[in-house]
Amino acid sequence: MAEVFSGFVVGYAFSLLFTAVAAVMIIEARSDVPYLAKAIAPNISTIQLAVPVSLLAFLWWTLAGLLLGLLYRAARLNLAGGGLGSPNWPFTLAVLLASIAFLGVVYYAWRRVRRSVFLTTVAFAGMFGWGMPHLAELAL
Repeated sequence: MAEVFSGFVVGYAFSLLFTAVAAVMIIEARSDVPYLAKAIAPNISTIQLAVPVSLLAFLWWTLAGLLLGLLYRAARLNLAGGGLGSPNWPFTLAVLLASIAFLGVVYYAWRRVRRSVFLTTVAFAGMFGWGMPHLAELAL
């Protein structure tokens, strides 16, 4: 179960990064998106918005980390070994392809990918695709 715990830890770490990026992006998008202008008061600061975002991010990303930990455990037990700088190359490749697919969907929907979305996606791929397997292997 070291894989699941490492998924939780990496999910928590990613939620901290995601909170900062998401709060800033929401505040910046408030002037461009009419729904956000109505939903978020104009006097709310980024720090005040970070509190509810962090609560949701903690729940979402730790759950995602737990599920990815379970998938990593299944991949470690059933698929080939190391490669791509990871203890399990099929899992790392799957996370990398999912990250690329996410960027493709964002580009298709908005015709551009903001730098912060790109960097957060790269951090996701690195943290879950490489960091989580190495963390799990340290515990085994």
